[in-house]
Amino acid sequence: MTTWLHGTFPHHEANLAFARGLPADAFFKGLREQNHEPLAQGEADGWAWAVHDMVNGEEHHYEEVDYGRLCPPGAEVVVFVTEPCSAKAHGPHFVYYRDGRTTLFFSFEDYRQKRVGDNPDYLSAELFAAGVIGPAAECEEWKDGAHDCFDHQEADELRLVRTIADAFGLPSPPLAALSRDPSPLDAPSAAMATKPVGAVRETRPVIAPGTYAVHARGIDVTELAAVCAEAGYPARTQGECGGWAWVTWDAADVRGGEVSQLAGFLTGFRYDERFGGPDRVETVFLAGTPVCACPNGRYYSIRHCEDHPFQFQNSRGGFARTYFNVGRGRETQRHGDLLIRELLDAGIVGRETPAYDADPDFNADGAVTMRIIADHFGLPATT
Repeated sequence: MTTWLHGTFPHHEANLAFARGLPADAFFKGLREQNHEPLAQGEADGWAWAVHDMVNGEEHHYEEVDYGRLCPPGAEVVVFVTEPCSAKAHGPHFVYYRDGRTTLFFSFEDYRQKRVGDNPDYLSAELFAAGVIGPAAECEEWKDGAHDCFDHQEADELRLVRTIADAFGLPSPPLAALSRDPSPLDAPSAAMATKPVGAVRETRPVIAPGTYAVHARGIDVTELAAVCAEAGYPARTQGECGGWAWVTWDAADVRGGEVSQLAGFLTGFRYDERFGGPDRVETVFLAGTPVCACPNGRYYSIRHCEDHPFQFQNSRGGFARTYFNVGRGRETQRHGDLLIRELLDAGIVGRETPAYDADPDFNADGAVTMRIIADHFGLPATT
């Protein structure tokens, strides 16, 4: 997409914007009133579209367009910011406004890890079905040391844009130049992408209230308990089952943020030599404590306070690859899409959430989500 706009509008750092639900002339006029004259414009399939400079240096007007002002109640605006910071070579941004509010925003650099807005999962079903997000979308070949992910970055970017365009029914004139060639990374088949997991019926407690638990795969319970004790966190209980070792603590005795951090450390370079090399250990941290009510606890990308950790965290290679809080739709504010298929199928996240629509108290305590987590990883019960 960036390459196409460079070729069509050389020497321009351009945005591509679409609007529906308001007259095209009003949309174009609104851009001009904000000192962003369209470089090209058109109207098709119910959408008005315009290509315009991200900033207007000639008029010494360096403010970006406030698209919320161009999106009255009943209207929608879709925006591709192709070069949010060309000096640092950052990837494009995508934003979807509805009724003047940001419904969905993500950067092409890390859309598989985090998306934000009023509904971060507005397009998740379409992105998952296209193989753009989810476990199968992650490139694993880079680990061999000879693979360069940049070799397929442009193809991945085009596939992402095409998926977005198809989901919104965006008109073809401004997007006709975008290739439909698939990424070298094989997308999952349609059958795999839409295979239902079925309703989660069992909601017995996965973790006891007031408890923290770390499950570890790749080391035995003796190793796990020993390293926790050495770090100053002797376990209250411990066990081993189904390939997982586990330890628990009373939440009153340890700080949750510290033991969740330790769970991540166990999978990384700090313990590589002790455990026999990288990528041997995987951990799952669970908290049977209430969600953090502190101001920073509202944002999944900001570390919680030590007393209120994220209620779920999965770590590999020294990094927390997926983490979020559970219950009452908090799962939409997450990092990572490892469990996206199960969350979509359970109606916990998505453009529509039928489970919550049918019962406002559905999954209020997060028990359904905790069961999804336990079933996904095959975790043994610690209760």
